[in-house]
Amino acid sequence: MKEAGRIALEGLYNTRDLGGIRTSDGRRIRPHRLIRSGQLAGMTQKDAGVLRKEYDLCTIVDFRTEKEKEENPDPVPEGVAYVEIPILDELSVGITRDRESEKRMLKLLAEKLDSGVDAAAEYMQGLYRSMVKQEYCRRQYRRFFDVLLEQERGAVLWHCSAGKDRVGVGTAFLLWALDVPEETIYEDYRLVNELTGAVVDKELARIRARIPDERLLECLRSLMQVQDSYLRSVQNEILADYGSMDAFLEREMGLDREARTRLREKYLEAEEKTGKCAQ
Repeated sequence: MKEAGRIALEGLYNTRDLGGIRTSDGRRIRPHRLIRSGQLAGMTQKDAGVLRKEYDLCTIVDFRTEKEKEENPDPVPEGVAYVEIPILDELSVGITRDRESEKRMLKLLAEKLDSGVDAAAEYMQGLYRSMVKQEYCRRQYRRFFDVLLEQERGAVLWHCSAGKDRVGVGTAFLLWALDVPEETIYEDYRLVNELTGAVVDKELARIRARIPDERLLECLRSLMQVQDSYLRSVQNEILADYGSMDAFLEREMGLDREARTRLREKYLEAEEKTGKCAQ
């Protein structure tokens, strides 16, 4: 599935259509229905036209905090619904991209570097686990599934800042709910490293002028991209607390058998109904 779902846009480099991903029973996700992305601040008018007209974008779900949204507000195309579902509260450190959070994250990493552990992995695994352990985060992801279940036609696009952590976890939950094989879920999760590699290199080159410590820079690279161990920490937490992914999805995401059947009917290959957006 290498880059198969990437949408070619001028100002957005990590926006992907999940259409075509195959489930365990051989069905495929319908194209132009489910789109994951990084922040939308770079969206050009041409990009908006592509998403609106070619992908029938009907709903944007913003996973970011209030501070992030204030610093980089979404340009919402005309006729598109905008839903705010901040996955993390304002006190969460590291995953968010507002300036104060980044400062706190750098301070914590500098303190951990001399401890002899993999500072980035330990840090990110802890943050990922919090997205399962914190009731607030679970409730917000449940709201995301509510949006997906209510959407009748057109595409839903969800995004955070980089489109890798909050979006990565939410997308994994969705793919598990659609019965996509685990190997494919991790493949989709890792693809962000390829799509964001050049941007990460550019950002680290900019930071190097004020942070000459190569160890810290490599640690930052690990934070700006993803590792299987980050998502695996979420999966392990769920298995330990709920016994299975199915039990977690039903109990915390509200996806009982009937809801999962509706989700699959909406987003897996089937006869496409004509018509435009219906909220």
